Amino acid sequence: MGSLSSGILDSTGLHGEVTDGGPAPVTFDKPNGRFTVQRDWSIWKLSPDALTSGFERLHQELPKHGWKITHYGPANSKAQQLQIKARHEKDGSFLFAELLTRSTRQGADATSSKTDLISFTVTSPAYRAPDGVDPNGY
Repeated sequence: MGSLSSGILDSTGLHGEVTDGGPAPVTFDKPNGRFTVQRDWSIWKLSPDALTSGFERLHQELPKHGWKITHYGPANSKAQQLQIKARHEKDGSFLFAELLTRSTRQGADATSSKTDLISFTVTSPAYRAPDGVDPNGY
């Protein structure tokens, strides 16, 4: 997850602030020991124009690095923020990226966040933990 996330960040060409944190297991079928590994992170403290350019670069660069784009376009929401969904053809990981230029939203609630960012979620394919091993223990 770490190297895939780094490659995704490199593909944007952006050098903003990146949220801390690393990959973590996500158990979805505890009785059968099935889990995924997921990393959620964002890049921010950049202008809406810089983030938009980086998001467009990401869209262009992903296929060059083994990602098959399965969706590119506006979200089915009032804000219609741009989204990218992709699957890594070699290892089967999934990417969900979303461009959130909140400072440019018209009529945004005064209490809503005005932070501009690109949000990323990278998720592995499903794994099965060996008998007696709790993937959440790592």
